[in-house]
Amino acid sequence: MAQAFAARGGPRRLGRFTITRKFVGLSVILLATMLAAAIYAFFQAASIDREAKVLVEALEPLKQEIASIVQATAEEELASERALRYGGPQVRDTARHGEQLARFETYNREIDARLAALTRHIRAYEDAEISTEAAVALGRLQLESETVRREHATYRAAVRAFLAPGPVAIDGTSLRESEAIDSEKRVLSALERMSGEAAALAKKDEARLAGLERRSFIVSVENLGLAIFGFVAGSVISLLLTRRMLTPVRSLIAGAEEVGRGNLDVTLPTTQTDEIGQLSHAFLDMVEELRTKAAMRTTFSSYMDPRVVDRLLGAGRAELEAGEKREMTVYFSDLQNFSTIAETLTPTALVRLINRYLAYAGEPIARYQGVIDKYIGDAVMAYWGAPFSSDEPALSACRAALGQRQQLAMLQKELPELLGLRRGAPKIAARIGLATGDVVLGSIGSLTSKNFTIMGDTVNIASRLEGANKAYGTLILADEATVIQVRNRIEVREIDLLAPAGKTEAMRVFELIGEIGAVPPEQIELRDAFEAGLAAYRAGDWDGAEARFGECLRIVPDDGPATTFLGRVASFRSAAPADGWGGVWQSVTK
Repeated sequence: MAQAFAARGGPRRLGRFTITRKFVGLSVILLATMLAAAIYAFFQAASIDREAKVLVEALEPLKQEIASIVQATAEEELASERALRYGGPQVRDTARHGEQLARFETYNREIDARLAALTRHIRAYEDAEISTEAAVALGRLQLESETVRREHATYRAAVRAFLAPGPVAIDGTSLRESEAIDSEKRVLSALERMSGEAAALAKKDEARLAGLERRSFIVSVENLGLAIFGFVAGSVISLLLTRRMLTPVRSLIAGAEEVGRGNLDVTLPTTQTDEIGQLSHAFLDMVEELRTKAAMRTTFSSYMDPRVVDRLLGAGRAELEAGEKREMTVYFSDLQNFSTIAETLTPTALVRLINRYLAYAGEPIARYQGVIDKYIGDAVMAYWGAPFSSDEPALSACRAALGQRQQLAMLQKELPELLGLRRGAPKIAARIGLATGDVVLGSIGSLTSKNFTIMGDTVNIASRLEGANKAYGTLILADEATVIQVRNRIEVREIDLLAPAGKTEAMRVFELIGEIGAVPPEQIELRDAFEAGLAAYRAGDWDGAEARFGECLRIVPDDGPATTFLGRVASFRSAAPADGWGGVWQSVTK
């Protein structure tokens, strides 16, 4: 049945209706089926009840009237016999004769009334719905009742005439008595036939009642069958409707699970136009929107850190665009002697070098959860801090800076093959500046073009420290705020009290050496000697400073800071610094 229903396009047509209409339609079908069964059972039961009522209300009075007529006829006969006896020549009891004659007349009237009532009952029976056999039996009963009425009238006239004296028959009986007796016999014979017809009719009606009982049982069975059919039909329709509804629901669940796993290549059948079909369309629209956002993220992630993209596309967009003040560690790096290197390379080789360098430079930044803000030619700007980085942004930034030295060592090995040079490959090194402090994080730009970045004095300091590496011959310089946060994890060497260009306030700057426990002994020895020289330098002890810085060059012959400070000591020997200078060096270049 379900296959035939589906073959006729039933489920497809069901999909055109809303869920409310489907359930209401199913309820109406079931209620209509039950109502039809109830109406059918009602009319059948009413018909059976009507026929049974006819049989009971018509047959029983017929039987009672016939029995009453028979009884009254017997009483009438007995009264006539007694009247004849009391009025005969042997007895001649006038009183009793009159009494029996009165009884005879009473029963005469009663029989006439009963016959009239019988005729009315027969006619009432004729108006009912009866079988052909019952109608034939009823016709014979009516004929017999007419015969009884006619013969009883003859009998009554004969009995009344008998009371008067008349001729005597040969056997001694008067002719009038003979006529009365013959009339009585005919009445009794007609009553006997009428009783027989009534008995036959009663038998037929009893059979009819039995048939009605069987019919009532059959109607009950039919009603039960109709109810079962309604139940089965309703169940099948419910099953088809439920399956029709659950199939897209299961598809929606499977699609939602796939989307939850990150698979946006989800398709759903959307042939229905009910609420589930609308939900399927809405789900596909949502998936399409997610695909669009994913494509946007993929595209923007090539130009901007994915975490920034997620923030800009997510719930925190308004806060980020409005600007937030946060503490962050800022990172600037730049290739050393890049201009000189660029002049020796073809444009194609230069692009390959820059791309490869930026890939190596970006790897440790990404490894330690930094956000690359922008590339400025060969320069890289990055930052660490909430909401994008770990709880130790300064340590992560320092590790990324130290990790870049290893990356550049790998790049140096690749340069001959990368640039197509068998010899004379340029030496690659990068200068890095680190600063920690408050910055403003947000979007800047015009209505048509914006850049999500960080701003503030900390950014400027990091940039100045990157440039200050040139003056000291160092590769990684950090401010005191950064060093304070990593002093238990990173080995550093204090370099100078520096007032960057454009600033009058001096700050202590440090060179990052390496993580504690991973620094060669000569670097620790170099740091200690340099710190002693720096103390003498700040105290104006030029001989002591010169001796200590000279010791630094003995340990590491090409140490940039020691060479720089030896030059300063030589200058101060000929032109001493102003009083109260405090060892501060004012930078004149950015």
